[in-house]
Amino acid sequence: MKEKTIQFDKLSLQFTIEDDIWQLKLPKSQTRIKDVRQMGVMIEAPEFFVPVKVSDEADLFTFSFFVDRERKQWKDVLKLNRNEKLRLLCNVSRFEKGLSTRVTFFLHPDNLVFDDNLLPLAVYRGIRGLVPPFDVDEAGFLKQLKCLAIALLSKKYTFDELYYGSLQNAKDTEFERRVNEINDLTHLIAFLEESYRAEQKKTEKNMQIVPIKRFRLFKQLAIIMIAVSVLLAAPLVYYGFVKVPYQEELLAAHDEYLASDYGEVIHTLEDTDAEKLPDATKYILAYSYISVEDLSEQEKEVIMKNVSLKSDKNYLLYWIYNGRGDFDESVEKAKYIDDPQLIMYGLIKKIEQAKNNPDLTGTERDEKVSKLQDELHKYQEEYDLLPEEEATSNDPTNEAQDMQEENLEEGNTEENPDQTNSDKENTQQQKDKKDDEKKKKD
Repeated sequence: MKEKTIQFDKLSLQFTIEDDIWQLKLPKSQTRIKDVRQMGVMIEAPEFFVPVKVSDEADLFTFSFFVDRERKQWKDVLKLNRNEKLRLLCNVSRFEKGLSTRVTFFLHPDNLVFDDNLLPLAVYRGIRGLVPPFDVDEAGFLKQLKCLAIALLSKKYTFDELYYGSLQNAKDTEFERRVNEINDLTHLIAFLEESYRAEQKKTEKNMQIVPIKRFRLFKQLAIIMIAVSVLLAAPLVYYGFVKVPYQEELLAAHDEYLASDYGEVIHTLEDTDAEKLPDATKYILAYSYISVEDLSEQEKEVIMKNVSLKSDKNYLLYWIYNGRGDFDESVEKAKYIDDPQLIMYGLIKKIEQAKNNPDLTGTERDEKVSKLQDELHKYQEEYDLLPEEEATSNDPTNEAQDMQEENLEEGNTEENPDQTNSDKENTQQQKDKKDDEKKKKD
């Protein structure tokens, strides 16, 4: 059971709805009925009204209106197409015939229901001079029909807003303006019928009625085609917006490498994922970073002998991450390939980075530098490098830098078994020279 209130002018009707019965209790004081038999006019109302049964109780009349639950209500007809809404309005205009009868009524969305053919039926009605509303005239009917027409086709206004003041402001569309300008009921009905015919022709031209099964089949096929189109378009989008620009970047980097423009190679590939680069591109990027690294030409030459297209990808990635300033990752790569001289060089870089990091407080900087220096000393002691370095400097950063050339040369010997005997003799001579310098200092 639910309740529904219809407020229209001074009339307030409170219905109790249960199944197909809309029940209304109307105090006798609001009517001018002397004998319940006078209600016969209402009960025998013409085809535009739903059936009703009237009961006479002590101080009131009980009206039981029979409303088929299959009937469409206002909320349902708001979803119709424009041509169907106009047809519905043409059907509502037939209430004009009731203006000359003893039965009174009013056009309110909540007081109307519609069958499948959009023919309207009014629920509540009165008797002229006996049961409210006591009168209905053409001017009132014209205003109600105008409000109903605009409310049905407008998304901005409701019937109540229009009826109680907004009707004159509803001029957003040509239809609303034309309805507002008409002050004659006959002309309004003619305009509604003309609008319906024009809209119906347009609908028949642009739309076609098909069986529900065929419509569902078309709908399923459309969904399948959309899905297939998306699947086919995805690789094209990826290739056009991701793969092609990526390949163009790689080609540009190779051209810059051939032109020995190592800075541009680095700039072109700075946003790429180093791990996903092709081996050849890893090589030219690592070579470019080594070329601009703050090392002597002799040190670079030694390192370059270990860099080739066949080099371990982790060795190439070490120099790429080192060049990008990602020393944590570069040290991890050095530890993975178990190369102590690369580990120590990476630790030296991390010490320099910590010393120059403005985001660290003095205490944080000292703690981080001390921790890195301890780790550096550990590797120096493990590989018996500390005593020789201490003879030349007390700064662990300088120690590892001074030993870099010797360490890289030793690594070069291990990495390149085909090194010539002349290169080995040069390395030995350099070691002997350093030994002589130490003895002189001692």
